[in-house]
Amino acid sequence: MSDDPGNKANKPDSDPGDTPPPKPKRRLPRWARWTLEGLVFVAALLAVQAWMGPDLPDGEIPGMAVETIEGEQLTLGGPADEPTVVVFWATWCGYCDLEMPWLVDLVDDHRVITVAMQSGDAATVRAHMRENDLEKLPVINDPDGQIASSLGVNVTPTFLFFDQTGRVAHSTTGLTSPWGVRLRMWWMNRAAE
Repeated sequence: MSDDPGNKANKPDSDPGDTPPPKPKRRLPRWARWTLEGLVFVAALLAVQAWMGPDLPDGEIPGMAVETIEGEQLTLGGPADEPTVVVFWATWCGYCDLEMPWLVDLVDDHRVITVAMQSGDAATVRAHMRENDLEKLPVINDPDGQIASSLGVNVTPTFLFFDQTGRVAHSTTGLTSPWGVRLRMWWMNRAAE
């Protein structure tokens, strides 16, 4: 070895045997990572739903007299004999096309009212209902979106769940599941007993 001070071989800290091996990084078990990722995903999904959700009026919503495209008189909001789900949809909404068929089955067991939002005149909405075998659903036409706007709805599909007092107990927007809607309706029926 040389006595040259610039020579790294002369420095005691350059000996490879003196440096400790790097500590291995601790990794979470796979199940813990998946659980954590799932929780982050659910939190993000709930945050987006809350952000997209309607800006609902507080308390009971006064009953609003409306007429279906078939001429039946209904009341949106206000006290009712049973909980009600009001679904805002549009003929041009792809998600709505996925959800409307199972709403036909839901109408057998629960009070369901649908509102066709900015979908044209009554004849256009009626034709859409007929073409898609949805005639069983009561439909209110909201061609200019005034009904939706009065309830803070600006996204389709939007589900508003009214309890028997006329208060919006739950709401959701976007794609939802039949069992999720049935569960909310079951819960509101149980709460009313």
